[in-house]
Amino acid sequence: MSHQHSAQATAVDIDAYNSTAVRLPEGALHELFAAQAVRTPDAVALVCGDRELSYRQLDTAAAVLAHRLLARGVRPGDSVGLFQDRSLAFVVAVLAVLKAGGAYIPLDPRQPEERRAFILADTGAVLLLTDRDEHATAFAGTVPVLRLTDDVIAPAEHAPPLEVAVHPNQLAYVMYTSGSSGTPKGVANTHRNVVELALDPWWGAEG
Repeated sequence: MSHQHSAQATAVDIDAYNSTAVRLPEGALHELFAAQAVRTPDAVALVCGDRELSYRQLDTAAAVLAHRLLARGVRPGDSVGLFQDRSLAFVVAVLAVLKAGGAYIPLDPRQPEERRAFILADTGAVLLLTDRDEHATAFAGTVPVLRLTDDVIAPAEHAPPLEVAVHPNQLAYVMYTSGSSGTPKGVANTHRNVVELALDPWWGAEG
């Protein structure tokens, strides 16, 4: 392909991107999810094995847990570690941290304890959520631990509205590299970053 044709193709690609670009919805991730829960409360939001949660059930479970996080001292901008199996409860925990105004820090059980301890310290985590016993969370040191049981996905009570202001530019999560060849580095993403990525039209483009 000639340089002229290549330049023309690039221009077409840019035009195609601009023509498919949409106005991003405003709001934090959990607020956008809550709005979807209002629109389609009974639609299935999550499936794990033979279990599922509707949008209403997931939003309610996350709100109840978010109130527990607030009661444990989590405040907007705080980091909260998640040391859980990938499950319905893990998603509830992620959404609850966001509702409480915090940023979640996923911890990989395959990493050495020293690395998990470093990540908690590096992010200044104020709380660790886990589905594991005390022996498995010794790495947390002085960071308080909240152990989640399976009923976190189906709480008996309903939560009052949360009055926590979260800006789209606020931190949503920090993901750490493996750090196998040195000190692990955290990659931070805001609520707005995640929305932009999720709605990027190129994800749906056919190559």
